[in-house]
Amino acid sequence: MSDQMFLGVRNERLYEKIVVQIRQLIEDGKLQPGDRLPGERTLAQMLGCSRTSLREASRVLESEGLIVSKPGGGRFIQQVDQNMKLEYRFNTVDMIEKTAVIYFLEARETLEPKIAELAAQRATAENIEKMEQVLLKMEEQLKHPEEMVEADSSFHLALAEATQNFVFVSMMEANLNMNRQVRKQTLNSKERYSQSLAEHRAILDAVKERDVKKAIETTHIHLLHLRKSVLGSN
Repeated sequence: MSDQMFLGVRNERLYEKIVVQIRQLIEDGKLQPGDRLPGERTLAQMLGCSRTSLREASRVLESEGLIVSKPGGGRFIQQVDQNMKLEYRFNTVDMIEKTAVIYFLEARETLEPKIAELAAQRATAENIEKMEQVLLKMEEQLKHPEEMVEADSSFHLALAEATQNFVFVSMMEANLNMNRQVRKQTLNSKERYSQSLAEHRAILDAVKERDVKKAIETTHIHLLHLRKSVLGSN
């Protein structure tokens, strides 16, 4: 395997650029099933990135089934079906440990009701207008399924911004990014996306009414439906 195969990466969100590069190497046949990736330190040097960014990229690639880690043996390219698109080859919920998915849900169930509560108390007219615009965009994205996840994320980030607390924004952004692959699976049906849109509208209505109790309740309902969608719980 040539050191020149990997290109240096720059700019923010480096792990996403690493993911894109390795996906492309697999699609181009330059990385074959069974190939062992260089060691973490060596590969980070080749890419010109930190080992932390490389680990984040590896988690994404593992969740998509493109690479596999073997204890004490490094990371390897998995056998893939070239007739299928890489992004949708595997059911990500099945690939990720159920316990890890539950951790993401627990974090959101802890974080988001408080965000909704504070948003109902602190949202400015500008915050409310931004959320309105996001919901209009979500309605438009029903025509463009590939963009549904981005529009959904925008609402949750705008709601966090309405708390006027930058820590909540950072925490929400981190959770949404880490859980991105699972969210692709849960929002890929128009029926579920439409339901999510209605739930978002109910949350925003509560914020506009400055109804703290209703904001918390509508958020709990949204998260309950999310849990059922992800885990198939009753």
